[in-house]
Amino acid sequence: MAKSARAKPAGVGTKAKATARPPLPDPKIALGTYWIVPAWYVRYVLPEGYGLLEISHFFIPLFGLFIAGSLLMLPFVRARPFVFSVALIGALSCLYIAGEEMSWGQHIFNWNTPEYWAMVNRQEETNLHNTWAIFEKTPRSLLEAAIFFGGLGVPLAAIFCPWLRACRVSLFLPADALVPTALGALIFKVMDRLQQDGSIAIILQRPSETIETYLYFFILAYLIVYARRLKELEVAEGALPK
Repeated sequence: MAKSARAKPAGVGTKAKATARPPLPDPKIALGTYWIVPAWYVRYVLPEGYGLLEISHFFIPLFGLFIAGSLLMLPFVRARPFVFSVALIGALSCLYIAGEEMSWGQHIFNWNTPEYWAMVNRQEETNLHNTWAIFEKTPRSLLEAAIFFGGLGVPLAAIFCPWLRACRVSLFLPADALVPTALGALIFKVMDRLQQDGSIAIILQRPSETIETYLYFFILAYLIVYARRLKELEVAEGALPK
């Protein structure tokens, strides 16, 4: 557990940093499973809608939604507009991801896609990300850029500029503990590009699904750390008992 800093009156404080590392997905699990039992991996891990990866892509942001939603209910958070805005963005992002991954319930309740929607949805599902790029490629590219910058760039910059971890903005910066998650996403991203270009042999089937696991887990881990930091600030300000 990181040391709590003395909070500023505005409620964001300085040196607010949680260093406890949340459990993170190990790339050796995905690669090892595919290499050892490829048929099992393709049959049970990859299938759309009910595969292990697809199910995790629903539950990971669902947990994130619970954390962010809980933060939105706190008076300490609601009294601070920017702190509230970050929690709100996290909640809306997790809601969108979880809803889209299950086609807003279609994968669970198996309703039919209306004909007019099936014409614009390339997988004939009741979701948005299979329609136009603005609902999938654009937000995914923004998320990847934010994670690579915040999860890798910020910790690297903090080595040379320690003040980054001592200023008020540090409350909102990803913790160093999230570096392995961001690095895992980058590794599988590079692998995916190289396999698509034919530069390397197939190391893993559909690594894009594994990339999503790391992206969504990064959001969840960020929200976990963010919630811990806010609790530390509440304690520092006397809003909560130690």
